[in-house]
Amino acid sequence: MYSTTLKPEIMRTMLPAGFPADKLSKPQYKMVVERDVWMTMRDGTKIACNVYRPDAPGTFPAIHAADSYQKDLDHLPLLPMFHMRETNDIEYFVSRGYVFVHSDSRGTGHSPTGQWDMFGQEMQNDLYDMIEWIAVQPWCDGKVGMLGESLLAWSQWFTAVQQPPHLTCILPWDAGADLYRDVAWHGGMMAVGFPTAWNMWEIRGHYRLGIPDRTLQPAPNPEMGKWDMVWNVINHPTCDDFWKLRSPDFSKIQCPVFTVGALHKVGLHLRGVVRGYEEVKTPKKMMLIHGVMDGDEMAIYNSPEMQLLMLRWYDHWLKGNDTGMMEEPPVSLFVRGADEYRLYEEWPLPQTEYKKLYFNAAHSGAVDSLNDGSLSWDAPAESDSSFSYHYPDQDWTHFSGGGTAIIQENGVVYGQKRIPTFTSAPLEEDLQVTGSIVLVLYASSDQINTDFFCRLVDQLPDDQQIPGMPPAGLTLTRGWLKASHACTKNEELSKPYRPYYRHDKPQAIEPGKIFKYEIEVWPTSNVFKKGHRIRIDVACGDSPALDFGGHYYGIKVGNDTYYHDKDHPSHVILPVIPA
Repeated sequence: MYSTTLKPEIMRTMLPAGFPADKLSKPQYKMVVERDVWMTMRDGTKIACNVYRPDAPGTFPAIHAADSYQKDLDHLPLLPMFHMRETNDIEYFVSRGYVFVHSDSRGTGHSPTGQWDMFGQEMQNDLYDMIEWIAVQPWCDGKVGMLGESLLAWSQWFTAVQQPPHLTCILPWDAGADLYRDVAWHGGMMAVGFPTAWNMWEIRGHYRLGIPDRTLQPAPNPEMGKWDMVWNVINHPTCDDFWKLRSPDFSKIQCPVFTVGALHKVGLHLRGVVRGYEEVKTPKKMMLIHGVMDGDEMAIYNSPEMQLLMLRWYDHWLKGNDTGMMEEPPVSLFVRGADEYRLYEEWPLPQTEYKKLYFNAAHSGAVDSLNDGSLSWDAPAESDSSFSYHYPDQDWTHFSGGGTAIIQENGVVYGQKRIPTFTSAPLEEDLQVTGSIVLVLYASSDQINTDFFCRLVDQLPDDQQIPGMPPAGLTLTRGWLKASHACTKNEELSKPYRPYYRHDKPQAIEPGKIFKYEIEVWPTSNVFKKGHRIRIDVACGDSPALDFGGHYYGIKVGNDTYYHDKDHPSHVILPVIPA
């Protein structure tokens, strides 16, 4: 089994001081495997699962991994290369006295009946039925937990909202939640890369080309993979009933939840992890894991440290062992810049001071961009201050992915050179920013619609910059909003730190009129060190070379203006944690 041992200086201690080791399950069982065991769903559909049991008599608690990639890929090593291998080390848990049930969704793998429809109603019904089937098997003691990363973590949300009686706990690791806002239509802008590549490569590609049964025979189900995610995304551009069905209602979850995430998963999972923690009202934990580390989140997920933490969770809820978890602060948060985990009792952090950093026209001298604007803690005093730009820019190139970056003569992708930026002066002291962020932007367009893409960047000190190269720094998080979608804000679900839009009835904006836009910027946790600068990049598009997966630029041609005067004080609201 492959794993990466995490650097001790940045990984939280997984066992509290003085914890008695004998309270954790020990590896004492060999594993017996039963393949293609059939589960019968309420409509008669047969679902295939593999059952991994301790080689011993008696009953045991069960852990269920509800898969759509194919359960028989369990022979693959736990390498980051195989991202669809989201079950962790099955034998690790079986050897410690758990039955591990790994199932194929209907229409996938060895479950030939029906059609896979990503979290459609039949798939959600199946998740409930699987838990109840597992609970009454002769090898199960009636307690069932769930396990899995990414897609297998999403399955846990959709199972828990249905409240199957025997579901005892879940551990959604890297689970988004809202398929419209978290994955397919960020702020109303169509995300191209992930839905397209993921559905083509890791779903359909592995079904058709991955030779699932390790022979040269075709897939056993000729209809497997027929459901087309890309077609459904592009034909449901607003948050209609198709998406509402695929967005779990956290208020319905009653079982204990330990939700784990990664800071760099902006545009996919992080928003759901944070919302899940905020909105689930049960005993729970949350951990946001540092995303800039050797390897990637799969190396973290499969690490010995993470397995130990997961074991403590399952031992507590499925075996009744006091593993000390409930006495620990519920929020374990990695803080970039400080490069350490910090434990907190609440989220959002109660000591948060929301501070405004205002746009202004003064040159920062730190970025070679269209305007090189500045950020200041002081509100603007000018009566007339703005910046206008035309798009597409003559230097934006298809070879940067069809977006707003340019390719320099040295071949380097430069993402800021031909877009507006706003940058602070070098910080005089360290500044911790932890939580969700809002960009308040006053803007107009000569079009009836426009888009806003923004990046929050921790820019390195001036003496660490290389002349002629893009400004060195770390992109921490992003935000998106389509102007025509800002008209239907849901005030009931909005929070001061997270505007919430219905995305249901887009309306054209009036050309030339200044509107106030509140743009949700996904959460982060970072210490901007003394001498570093805070930078906001904002434009009508981004580049797939720099943006996670990329977004549809479209056929936009126009002029946009961003305002930063006393009557239109554009600013970013940062969740600052006092020193």
